[in-house]
Amino acid sequence: METISFWIPILFLFLSALIGTILKRCSSDNCLKKFDGSKVFINSNGGFHEGILHVYAHGLELEFSKLDKKNLNNAKSLIIHQNEVKQIPFLFRVAPAFDTKQGVRWQRELNSIQHPSPWQKFCRLSLNFYNILRDVFGQAANTILGAVTKDNNFTKAKEADKSIKSIGNDLTSLIPNAWEPVLEKHRGKEIIVERKDKNEILNERGILEDYSAQFLLLRNVKFENCKFCEIEKFDKSNSENQIDILYARNLTIVRNIVG
Repeated sequence: METISFWIPILFLFLSALIGTILKRCSSDNCLKKFDGSKVFINSNGGFHEGILHVYAHGLELEFSKLDKKNLNNAKSLIIHQNEVKQIPFLFRVAPAFDTKQGVRWQRELNSIQHPSPWQKFCRLSLNFYNILRDVFGQAANTILGAVTKDNNFTKAKEADKSIKSIGNDLTSLIPNAWEPVLEKHRGKEIIVERKDKNEILNERGILEDYSAQFLLLRNVKFENCKFCEIEKFDKSNSENQIDILYARNLTIVRNIVG
């Protein structure tokens, strides 16, 4: 019996560390995840890069659509680490042509954003309610885990309290917490954002789909009204298409609501 009582707290701490690691690896920015697997243009390392975006909890990978032998030394992808993600001013993807299956799906998504169903409204309301009471849920999780490990055998293990608190924190941090009443009120509406670009201020218009602590996600932005069409790699033949943009919030603010 003494042998079992010795190994149980060690096993619990191992499982708690495993759960915490899995939760951290699964968590990533809510807005960035919506661009996962999409072909994007990203402004990073002093220039624009084009490729398929892969989103991870602690960084991004841009898999190049075409190898640029001249400038990239035959590199197949670009790794952007977590501290570098915070320095990205924006990234965008071109909406598919409207007469394709992808274009029809894109239009349906846009319509769903502007006219959410009762179920979507309920899910969003539940998420907002959770974010309002986030600290309460965190304390409850820590209390429950603390009750489970109340046995004296657990308290003998070093760092047990820290591991228990870590699990509770990871459970609450897995769900995004960026609820802002002003932005939430205008989700699905056309807005105008103001962003800094070198030494000038630009205003661009689109539909606010979502937001996080780090990004603003706008849909249906007309690229002819902004400076993205000056990018050499950008296909100017798609002039009828729109673009979806992720703006860095440290450089961009919501300035006006349209209509």
